[in-house]
Amino acid sequence: MKAHELFRHLSSAEVREVVVRACEDDGVPDKIAGAVLTFQNIPLRRFEKLAEETRRSLVRRTLRDKRAADLALYVLSAALVRTRARLIGAFLDAVGLPHDGPNLSVDGAIPEPPAKKVDAAVDAALAGFEARDVTLYLHAFAAQPDVEWPSLDARLARDERLRLEDRSAA
Repeated sequence: MKAHELFRHLSSAEVREVVVRACEDDGVPDKIAGAVLTFQNIPLRRFEKLAEETRRSLVRRTLRDKRAADLALYVLSAALVRTRARLIGAFLDAVGLPHDGPNLSVDGAIPEPPAKKVDAAVDAALAGFEARDVTLYLHAFAAQPDVEWPSLDARLARDERLRLEDRSAA
């Protein structure tokens, strides 16, 4: 599942929380604003005059747009690193990838560990953390351009606990 598809499963409150946490990184607000203006084809002067809830709606719409898939992954990753650092660190430890807290220390393609190790890491994450957090993180991890892990993709596809419940109507 691509990051923009993940955003399509999040409630408005969840999207707002992701955006707020991601925007703690200095460059994120400008990237989001630029994407909203570009993909929603709205002049800056008009955007500035819109009500706060209308602007939030445009941000949600943009992050759910296929054309903004890279931005969606960037925003989601920034938020997860800030809010789910323990989960990320535990998963990376379990699969044996070098990292500094929630940040991988690997450049380029991320090598796939043996399938049993991936399954054990997923099971440990599900046992130690909220299932929705684990599901969101694992789908976001699998969506990274440098991650091609067939064993993780298969696990995400077959494990009911890793199905992302659609809360977009909430």
